[in-house]
Amino acid sequence: MSEVIIIGCGIAGPVLGMLLKHKGFDPIIYERQPEIQQAGLSLSVSPQTFKVLNILGLAESLISLGQPLEELSTYSQLRHELLGTIDGPAQMHKRTGWPMLMISRARYCQFLYDSAKEKGVEMHFNKRCVDVRQEAERVTAVFEDGTQAEAGLLVGCDGLRSSVRNVLFGKEEATYMGLVQIGGFTPTPDFFKSWKPTLYQAFGDGAHFMCVPFNSSQMVWTTTLPQPTEAREDWRRLSIDAAHEMIKGLQVAEWEHGPKELVQGATFVTKYGLYDRPILDVWHKGRVVLVGDAAHPTSPHIGQGANQAMEDCYHLVRLLCKASSFTTDSLEAAFTEYERIRHPIVVKSVSHAKMEGEKRVMVGREACEQRDEAMLRGRGYDPERARLQMELIQGPFQGESEI
Repeated sequence: MSEVIIIGCGIAGPVLGMLLKHKGFDPIIYERQPEIQQAGLSLSVSPQTFKVLNILGLAESLISLGQPLEELSTYSQLRHELLGTIDGPAQMHKRTGWPMLMISRARYCQFLYDSAKEKGVEMHFNKRCVDVRQEAERVTAVFEDGTQAEAGLLVGCDGLRSSVRNVLFGKEEATYMGLVQIGGFTPTPDFFKSWKPTLYQAFGDGAHFMCVPFNSSQMVWTTTLPQPTEAREDWRRLSIDAAHEMIKGLQVAEWEHGPKELVQGATFVTKYGLYDRPILDVWHKGRVVLVGDAAHPTSPHIGQGANQAMEDCYHLVRLLCKASSFTTDSLEAAFTEYERIRHPIVVKSVSHAKMEGEKRVMVGREACEQRDEAMLRGRGYDPERARLQMELIQGPFQGESEI
């Protein structure tokens, strides 16, 4: 019995499907959307993800689709001063053999879908999972259109608003964090054309700005702001008129040293609220297990969400390979060990992302000046964040892969 149902075809779903297919399982992916989604901005692909993709022969081909980074640079709008520039991403590349890559989220999702299709992973769209039913030796996914699918186990890779998680453990409302992000794509302005590929941050009073190239001619930018009224948690493109009105009201649209040129030249703008969800203590029930944001949703501030999901995929497949068959006992052992390995790491990642967000959006000149002074002493370098980042990217294995 090697059939595996995967709910969700975003990032984790296709990779999990390819890894399972690679090891002789029979995965089938079901996605609620009618097609691969083009929403969202960009994301970072860290060395641990390249390790996983390299198992599938995909790592090198991905690099050409994005922009490897070399430096991190930090600027204070209050001081009108560059706080420091370090070559952290270049050093990371040197130490691990893999870059820190920025890529359009839509392009990354399309790449993973195309790769899964080429490798023969079966995928179905317009399949919204509304229920999961379990028996002694089988699990059944029930879809909104009335159809069903049956297999030996089911994996929920269906993201922040996971229907599989809700079926297993009940729906828990997300808590609005009082923050929104507004971001967009802009052709690289003259100001940045002479720079090395750099992740650039600017800190102000009540606003944070970040930008980075994601290919040779375009940059992505985001600003994080406090907003007491809740904002929708989606990444849909704003209309031209709505984007124009929003940009007019942004304080970062007048910030010098880069932000002004990027914001005012945007060709794509989106806005979304940031929400907090608890990490589940247990990620499985019976023959069903969760992966990625479905199990441990995170805020985007340290760029580890998709990368941590890749480690989930690796360890889950590794442990399923050790199970003699999909018996109740063997699955319980595999899922329990999967959680034991992954839970402590994602707790660190999610907690640090939340703290990073709180540091970025400080309100009040005195608090902001203290923050900027601390960053100036470190040349814009946060030793604790750098240590954690290096710890996180070491996974999911050292040396040779076990799958």
